Amino acid sequence: ATALIFGERYRETVNSLRPGLKTVRNFIILGQASKDLQGYEDLLSKYPADEPQVAVGEEDIAWILYTSGTTGPPKGVMLTHRNLLADTLSTLLTCFPINRNDIHLCLLPLFHVGGLWHMRCSFYIGGTNVLVESTDPQLVLETIQREKTTTTCFVPPMIVPIVDYPEVDRYDVSSMRIMIYSGAPLPEGLYQRMKRIFGDIIIQVYALTEATGGVIMPPLMEGPWEKVKRSGSCGKEVLGVEVRLVNDAGEECAPREVGEILVRGDNVMKGYWNMPEVTAQTLEGGYLHTGDLAFRDEEGYYYITGRKKDVITSGGRAIYSPEVENVISLHPAVSEVAVIGVPDEELGEVVKAVVVLKAGQKATGEELIQWCRGRLEDYKVPRSVDFVPQLPKTPSGKIRKALLREMRRS
Repeated sequence: ATALIFGERYRETVNSLRPGLKTVRNFIILGQASKDLQGYEDLLSKYPADEPQVAVGEEDIAWILYTSGTTGPPKGVMLTHRNLLADTLSTLLTCFPINRNDIHLCLLPLFHVGGLWHMRCSFYIGGTNVLVESTDPQLVLETIQREKTTTTCFVPPMIVPIVDYPEVDRYDVSSMRIMIYSGAPLPEGLYQRMKRIFGDIIIQVYALTEATGGVIMPPLMEGPWEKVKRSGSCGKEVLGVEVRLVNDAGEECAPREVGEILVRGDNVMKGYWNMPEVTAQTLEGGYLHTGDLAFRDEEGYYYITGRKKDVITSGGRAIYSPEVENVISLHPAVSEVAVIGVPDEELGEVVKAVVVLKAGQKATGEELIQWCRGRLEDYKVPRSVDFVPQLPKTPSGKIRKALLREMRRS
């Protein structure tokens, strides 16, 4: 990047980072200019108000968005104008029943594909977007009550402080009618806490940066939510998107057989910025190889089981961490949980749970292990439990399981 535009609140942060920003020549502040910072409004006043006449083609790059970096270094995803339009139209025509009267609460940061996806769809149909500077629980709840927001998009870890906020019941959140989540499983315990506060309006979708957003979503245009929802499912392919499930041999999966999600369509990225080899591997055979696992039922509904890299193999048997996390999340003392595999000489890997307790609550590792017995098959029950004050997360709110595994193994 050669230019950095930032708000007044980030002045000190940017100043501390400047020595490492070797390519940036223009530092532009949305605030008071100084000797080494250009003022945004001052800069605009020097140039004509008319937009420059630049020819833009559908295959030209519109955005470069970076992945969350949960499984490795973040990668710059090149999305074209065709990608953006295809994704917006397929989403609105298939499964996102919003209209110009909706008021969207922007919880996700706008460097995140989910935040931009929801805002883009809202603008496209003439809706309203409300921005918040942070996900501070009081700020979010006050904004919902004051602005009467109707829709939002989130990743599960970011919603925990909001639903666990001690004074949450003081606020009127009845205006909310759609709450969409993606990027991570929603543990059953967290889902139940959300449902008590907001009602049965929580919708899972499957989306990723490399596909400009939506890939699999509930087919809400086929009927009301009560008719088309399936417990634990993120829905069906959106219009114009082809999804395959393949096993390790590259063969098509039978119904209810877990396999990797492959995606093809006009929403799939052009590639990764300056990473041709990784691009070729990821788009091998004309399909986007997502690294995510799912199965499909007889009706064509998809159920996400986790990331390939997060599968725990214990004694030759696969354990999908969301299943274990769901059970632990239902314990009344648990606020957040992440389940990982740790090395074991006999079984290869065994299950470890890393837990954040609710404020003022107590529980022991043995108590949580016993909680899992009878609710899970024996080989899925955690062998150990670690308690931490917080889980490591990416800037977009996803839990960094790769870092957790590294920390626990070292």
